[in-house]
Amino acid sequence: MKNIPICRYCGKPYKKNPHILEGLPDFIKEKIIYIPDCDCLEIQKEKEMEELEKKRVEECKANRIKRFRDISLIDEKFRLSTFERADMSQNYIKIARAFAEKFIEKGNAPRGILFYGGVGTGKTYASSCIGNYLMDSGKTVVIMNMGLYIGKIQREWAEAEKDLLSYIKDSDLLIIDDFGAEKISEFVIEKTFAMIDTRYRALKPLIITTNLNIEEIEERFGARIADRISEMCFPILVTGMSKRGADTKRKFMEFLK
Repeated sequence: MKNIPICRYCGKPYKKNPHILEGLPDFIKEKIIYIPDCDCLEIQKEKEMEELEKKRVEECKANRIKRFRDISLIDEKFRLSTFERADMSQNYIKIARAFAEKFIEKGNAPRGILFYGGVGTGKTYASSCIGNYLMDSGKTVVIMNMGLYIGKIQREWAEAEKDLLSYIKDSDLLIIDDFGAEKISEFVIEKTFAMIDTRYRALKPLIITTNLNIEEIEERFGARIADRISEMCFPILVTGMSKRGADTKRKFMEFLK
């Protein structure tokens, strides 16, 4: 007696196929004489299709995050800034992490953050940690250095600005780094307002790092920009000694070991 095949998933024996056409060649009949007596194959195919769809969705999400990251005007140092590497004893880092976690938990944030304080105190690092945390959690983030942003639209003019503003409007989070370091002109003020106002009208959160407090921002950029930032961002003063010299010394000593 010929061995009856069994389902490799549930172990149930196959059944005889009652629908074999008489006119079929014998070698074909031999292949279809037994058929599954369960729906395991259909279930498995459905699982495979679900996995393929899940993979497709994940790839689309990853590609979208990458498009927003690639349009950002940042350096490699940003990508290395994470909460895992951060000094979590610092209050502003604790606030940054809490903000990032709540952002993911609630899907958005009603307001952003204005990290302000002296040079090298960790403002950019804190905002970078938030940005990377959100991107790792599937959110889109655009990071702009204002000086580089202004330089790009000066070189490439209207088309570059239109493209960048589209990403700025659609991203889950916008980070403006080193705000106020650029030379101020009417052109700079106009383009800065356009960027912030685009975000404001989209009802999307904004994080700014700057050496200026809100009064100094108003003195340099005017009331329109200062008012928008005050409405959109909660101010956090980042104090302490500059970490830049200490970080250079630490890395150099580690290199010598």
